[in-house]
Amino acid sequence: MADWEPELYHRFRRYRAEPVELIFARLRFTRGAGERIVDLGCGTGEHTVELARRSGGHAHGIDSSPAMIDRANELRAALDPELRARVAFVREDIREFSAGGAYTTIFSNAALQWLGDHRAILKTCFDALVPGGEIAIQMPANERETAQATIAALAAEPKWRERLGGAATPSRENVASPETYREILTGLGFAAIDCFHHTFAHPMAAPAEIVEWSRATALRPFLSRLPVEAHEEFVSDLTRRLETAYGTSGPLTFNFRRLFIFARRPAV
Repeated sequence: MADWEPELYHRFRRYRAEPVELIFARLRFTRGAGERIVDLGCGTGEHTVELARRSGGHAHGIDSSPAMIDRANELRAALDPELRARVAFVREDIREFSAGGAYTTIFSNAALQWLGDHRAILKTCFDALVPGGEIAIQMPANERETAQATIAALAAEPKWRERLGGAATPSRENVASPETYREILTGLGFAAIDCFHHTFAHPMAAPAEIVEWSRATALRPFLSRLPVEAHEEFVSDLTRRLETAYGTSGPLTFNFRRLFIFARRPAV
């Protein structure tokens, strides 16, 4: 796929921040300067910086996108020297992440849904934690909502099916149920496991805004398989379908379900 577009991703910054605030409300930093946090899929780095600020420790963000890491390093450069010294960013694929007992907290917001084999990633996370360290993970799990269901239905129609070659939204392709993750985490040795869905209600001006939201994320696997000159046709078809599916071309509420995972490596 083409590299990420930070400006497009941040168009709905306020809504995308809501699940992060839910995570931050759960995290309890007790080690002060001894906190060592890694942000898997850090994007433009704002959450990594906030983790360092809130914890008083060090936060390390990794992301495979050059555009996102460039923006993150611009953000870091503008920080005051004391905080800047506690924040670092590096371009790295999450699947290559490995760190034996290095971190007190592993944070990941809206990143792991792009990857398969979550058991292997969670095993790496377990190994990367100090005893008593914790993971806090969020992934979109919205494949049943009208927008993603309509994307899937449109992509399966003859007009688009051959060109899209079985593309799927990341939630549909890679994200399992809370029960599945509880079983995986238990088997890996995690304790204090809490996995659940939470649905956020986002007011939108029109279905067209939901399409713009999706262009930054869920539509990427579809648009990446189409020639650029076909993008607007697909988007126009989708917008019309969503207006019919939602029963309006005006204001509506976009209900977005997300999966949260909290767990701890036992202290002993």
